Amino acid sequence: MKCPRCQASVTPVQTTCPACGFSATLLHNYLGNQWVRLERITDAAHCLRLEDARRAEVILDDFERSFPQAFFAVYLGALPGNLNVAELGFWLLNQGAFNTHSVSRRNDFGMVLVVDPSAKTACITTGYAIESCFRPKIMSRLMQAVGGHLKKGAFGMAIEEACLRAGAVLRKHARCMPWQLEATTMADAVPDMGLQPLRGGHRPATRPLADSPASRT
Repeated sequence: MKCPRCQASVTPVQTTCPACGFSATLLHNYLGNQWVRLERITDAAHCLRLEDARRAEVILDDFERSFPQAFFAVYLGALPGNLNVAELGFWLLNQGAFNTHSVSRRNDFGMVLVVDPSAKTACITTGYAIESCFRPKIMSRLMQAVGGHLKKGAFGMAIEEACLRAGAVLRKHARCMPWQLEATTMADAVPDMGLQPLRGGHRPATRPLADSPASRT
């Protein structure tokens, strides 16, 4: 596992990163610890054209048809200076209830692409069940391809590139993946970076954030 702040290796039993001191509590203090409801594409920066958004939805549909228990979600928004894209991606996969076509999809099998259009930075955070498929070299090549589109301001193409390449990686591992469905429920809405806190009893689809503070790449 990698710390979302400094990318140092962290074991599941460690509650803080030994290299930089990052812990889930730091994100809780800033972003809260409520579950939040999100669409598959959250364009808080309003940088996607309607045509790009519709095409991206088609790409995400194809991804979910190919991998029935997985999902690919996207968040686009300008981040404050004390929060990076990897940290937000980590928080979203731990606290997000994503509005996929099937609410039975668990965050363990999810992927979230976080893009800061202002800084032109991006990061893909993967769920526990699929993170082993994306070794550092694979993820590095994937993000280099995405970065080329970001430099041009082609955010729709960046989403498409990321999703298609992620699908290609998963397809190679699909035969040996322990796909398991588990039902979840969803609820309602509010605030800040385009995120909507849940008011209902959404049952966590991943391990509790406090138990695994730096468990994603």
